[in-house]
Amino acid sequence: MTTYEIKRALRQFTGTERYHKHLFPGKSGILLTDGCDFIRTHCNAHWLFDCILSYNSEKVLKNINWQCWELRQSKKDLSWLLTCREDSDKKPLITQTIEFSDFPIEGIKIWLIDKVALLPSEY
Repeated sequence: MTTYEIKRALRQFTGTERYHKHLFPGKSGILLTDGCDFIRTHCNAHWLFDCILSYNSEKVLKNINWQCWELRQSKKDLSWLLTCREDSDKKPLITQTIEFSDFPIEGIKIWLIDKVALLPSEY
């Protein structure tokens, strides 16, 4: 899919019809809405949900039931920045630089609420 097709398809996600499991060895899984499953599948982003899932075993996120994850491409090079905040106006609790990714769009926000990953439009 092209970048344009992905962005256009993302507009259709305003709820979910079913939940999809995302598992990582040794971690308790999370559920993905249809929109997040679309991102995982059509953007080849299993790694993104692996990151979210693995960071959730960190002490800093232990009691945070509402998390705002954001992946953004750097303006100056091909690197990406993955952050997690408790709320959109707070300092990041988690920050990871990803040296390279072929993620097809310039960024995405994913909310993790009580172990369910969803796009903000699906809330």
